[in-house]
Amino acid sequence: MSTVFIEDRDPLTIRLSGGLAARLFGLPFLLVGGYLGFHLAGGVLDLLTGRASLSEMLAGTVLLLVVTAAFLVPGWLLVASRARIEINRMRGTVSYVRDLRIYEHREQRPLSEFTRIEVDLLSVRPNQQPRGRSYRVELAGATKGKVTAGLFDAREDAIAFARRLGALIGLPAEDVSERERA
Repeated sequence: MSTVFIEDRDPLTIRLSGGLAARLFGLPFLLVGGYLGFHLAGGVLDLLTGRASLSEMLAGTVLLLVVTAAFLVPGWLLVASRARIEINRMRGTVSYVRDLRIYEHREQRPLSEFTRIEVDLLSVRPNQQPRGRSYRVELAGATKGKVTAGLFDAREDAIAFARRLGALIGLPAEDVSERERA
């Protein structure tokens, strides 16, 4: 998993990325969506220039628009989407930013809302235990939901990252990956 931590300035920045495999998985979606979009543009051009009538093209054009969006949107999200966490110690805020290259969604919460940093088990791949485990580092509090601050393949790396982040923002790090779930 790809977690890049930039701690040499304020705000602290943590970049989360799905890696090259996820980006490559989105390329076929983009290619099919682009091909369908090309034909959609040709159909709309035919409608606008009068080479086709609206009554004979309406159903097909609407369907082609929906199918084109069904391929372009997930392809774009897989290829272009980036996430980052910005922890501003001076202002006492934590911002979760989802960057889609054409739009940036930002959710900001006060740092005082978080009471600890947790290392938790993200997933276990069948027939590969314990090597097939993935871990996430989360900012956790008593009230609202948690904010994922890191994704790691090794438990030791996740714990080390949580301790380093905890020392920088004054929160205790806690390993809950072995805790039983109710």
